[in-house]
Amino acid sequence: MTLKHRWLGSTAILFNAEGGGSGGGTGGETSPSPESILFPSEGTTPPADSTAENGTKTEENAAADDWKEYENDPAKSAEENATLKAAHDATKPKEGDGKPPADPLDTVPEDGKYALTMPEGVEIDQELVDALGADFKGMGLTTRQAQTLADKFIEIQTARGKASAESWASRVQGWADDAKKDKEIGGDKWTDTVSSAHRTLSKLGTPGLREYLNASGGGNHPELIRIFAKVGSLIQEDNPPGGGAGGDGRKADPAHVLFPNDIPKGK
Repeated sequence: MTLKHRWLGSTAILFNAEGGGSGGGTGGETSPSPESILFPSEGTTPPADSTAENGTKTEENAAADDWKEYENDPAKSAEENATLKAAHDATKPKEGDGKPPADPLDTVPEDGKYALTMPEGVEIDQELVDALGADFKGMGLTTRQAQTLADKFIEIQTARGKASAESWASRVQGWADDAKKDKEIGGDKWTDTVSSAHRTLSKLGTPGLREYLNASGGGNHPELIRIFAKVGSLIQEDNPPGGGAGGDGRKADPAHVLFPNDIPKGK
């Protein structure tokens, strides 16, 4: 599962409890039992069966349990038995009578393929979900329970990503603060340092370099600022005014600034 986000590096068995502890509340009330997210059928409430509170079967379930196949009456003809059997078969309770249709989210996918919903901005890693589908099915997880795991994982990963981003932003700001206090390039030299560093980027830098420094935060690192400022000062020194001492007014070759011992090609 690209954050954008990707999810599901691992799974965990989760239980979500609401309410207080095991002690009772006020007025003799007892706290509700914890809800079991992964295994709701194994809670403390016994499953309902076909027996009513007084120990007798409900009329509906009794009818379903007592219904039997029609047996031919030897005293009747084959045609009469066929007619009676058809009428009897019509009274057979249909499967699922009296029960609401099952919610697809509360069923285990027969094919092991779980259709999970991701929040906006999060892209699901379908390949990973499909790979885990067989394991989820083997554990008896319904789609709703698998969704609960996904939601919890995304919540945790989002919090981790936010904390990591804040930590990195703090480090990058720390680099800038250290550079401003540096004895060689900071303090009252800071304005000239930044000016020289900008000169280097303007004359020798590429769009790709600028993009990298901005994305990585490296443009705030004291050592990069230091070297860029030194190169910038060399560029300035090698470009005196036209006719002045120490130069002929021509711009210095950037390659000579960075690699003064290299012989220019073609000379």
